[in-house]
Amino acid sequence: MITEFAPAKVNLSLRVGALGEDGYHPVDSIVVFADWGDALTVTPSDALSLEVSGPMSQAIPGGEDNLVLRAVRLLAQASGQDAKGNISLVKEIPAGAGLGGGSADAAAALRAFNRLWELDWPLDMLAGLGSQIGSDIAACVWSQPLRMTGRGERIRLIDDWPDFPALLVNPGVSVATGPVFAKFDEAPQTGAAFRPQGDLIGALQVATNDLTAPACAIAPVIDDVLAALAATKDPQLVRMSGSGATCFAIYPDEAARDAAAGAIRQVQPGWHVFPIVFRGVSAITPT
Repeated sequence: MITEFAPAKVNLSLRVGALGEDGYHPVDSIVVFADWGDALTVTPSDALSLEVSGPMSQAIPGGEDNLVLRAVRLLAQASGQDAKGNISLVKEIPAGAGLGGGSADAAAALRAFNRLWELDWPLDMLAGLGSQIGSDIAACVWSQPLRMTGRGERIRLIDDWPDFPALLVNPGVSVATGPVFAKFDEAPQTGAAFRPQGDLIGALQVATNDLTAPACAIAPVIDDVLAALAATKDPQLVRMSGSGATCFAIYPDEAARDAAAGAIRQVQPGWHVFPIVFRGVSAITPT
């Protein structure tokens, strides 16, 4: 039995360019990963199967469109293996939340089957393969602080990065990525690419998420989440992740984070509130 952790992906910054002729938007994003997410377990089998459980399992599509199964079949084709194995996926990350849940699961599947089939492929090979079916999968294969550019497939790892206590808040609304980018295209903002330098929090303060305004136009409750986080004590950075609707705040310590979590839960008991840590060092050991 092989188990892989599929951590939630968070965009600390996300610059987006105008739609290109290839049908993709160029992006420039600083990405970190939480110490919280999904868990994927693989066991040998004579066929390929997927069983999904957990609190967020109801929104996961099955069949040929499932990103986990697509990733396994792609790896099997590329490596000359038979696509066989039982996959058990425990879903904690909400769907349509801007946390890269599907991409994280697909990336975990690539790592797990790389081990199951004893391929010994390095992570950069798995990342390149995954980028063929999902723009965020390459980043999720690495699951450590990084900068991604292009359409997400160009990865530059960031080695000197501390842990940050943070709070993820999702209002229970699923926001599809396509409509957010379509809204963005009505008035694209193609500012200069963000380059981290100096103090991390200070550098991130001058960055932004270009999808915030279009996402808020589609799901106005995102504004409420951002306001709720900003109203807590001592948030050092408040922002939306990805295309929404999850937002986050970074705090100076876990006590401040936990106090903020309690305050938001009291006012908004129907929201999903996740006290987490943005990991500074990858928890993935390449095999």
